[in-house]
Amino acid sequence: MRAADWMVRRALANDLESILAIEREYAEAPHWSQAVWLAVLAEEEGSEPARGSFVSEGRDGVVGFAVVSCSCGVAELESVAVAERVRRKGVGRALCRAAMEWAQGRAAEVIELEVRASSMGALALYRSLGFRETGVRRGYYRDPMEDAVLMSASLRG
Repeated sequence: MRAADWMVRRALANDLESILAIEREYAEAPHWSQAVWLAVLAEEEGSEPARGSFVSEGRDGVVGFAVVSCSCGVAELESVAVAERVRRKGVGRALCRAAMEWAQGRAAEVIELEVRASSMGALALYRSLGFRETGVRRGYYRDPMEDAVLMSASLRG
């Protein structure tokens, strides 16, 4: 799958089942309830939502998603996931860039995230997008217990 084979767009309520299926591929990922997802997706239909949610869609349907929030000039990349069959093809990078652009459009000056310390692929992706490590939260994740690496990137210029 090449970038020409998929596109990033705003997530819609009818993407929920695809989003949940991708989320389930990650045993260690935070799993939001259907009610939380419906609230996130409903924000897209209102004016000036506090969260932006995006999906990457190809011929086979939705292959990834990202959610970002923004408040008081600080954005948080809350969740990013890509279907296993298309990982390492640029889908995650495109979703992160869409989230970062959305946050810039809401006057965020910095974007933050936390990631599992063992997630080498995600750490490499975030570093390549300009994120720098800013700290560690010991024992932050459960199932399995693991530290979170805190990262941030400037959205200025």
